Amino acid sequence: MHSNVNCRIDGLIAKVWAPQSQKDGQLRHIKTGEPFVFNAREDLHRWNQKRYEALGEIITQYVYELLEKKCNMTKAFLPVDATDDEPRSFIYLSPDALTNPDKLLVLIQGSGVVRAGQWARRLIINQDLDSGTQIPFIMKAMEVGSQCCWIIN
Repeated sequence: MHSNVNCRIDGLIAKVWAPQSQKDGQLRHIKTGEPFVFNAREDLHRWNQKRYEALGEIITQYVYELLEKKCNMTKAFLPVDATDDEPRSFIYLSPDALTNPDKLLVLIQGSGVVRAGQWARRLIINQDLDSGTQIPFIMKAMEVGSQCCWIIN
């Protein structure tokens, strides 16, 4: 599921961090294999922060991809009848989320910039996907037959 990802940071296209393998789930630099370092340029805090935020957006998209492909979840927009000028959000649902009357697991992400499927972006960056995402909990729920799952965004 790993792919090289490009992002635009300060006008430059740069290859950035991605899991080396599904097994370890650690974010490593594609070329060097080194872990993420926030202060890539000691003299440019703003540049470092923008780089970190760009990485965070890539992580968010990657986690969404994992929710859909690995966890077989679908994205549902709410409210379902919102007009174009009304605010909307989305949630992720397991295949039986609307039909299983027996079990319901609701996962709510951490606060701040993290999105659906994430506990904390910092854990994803500094440790691994299992520590920072809700995916292990979803997989365990599926393993024990608790398929019904909503992930709030």
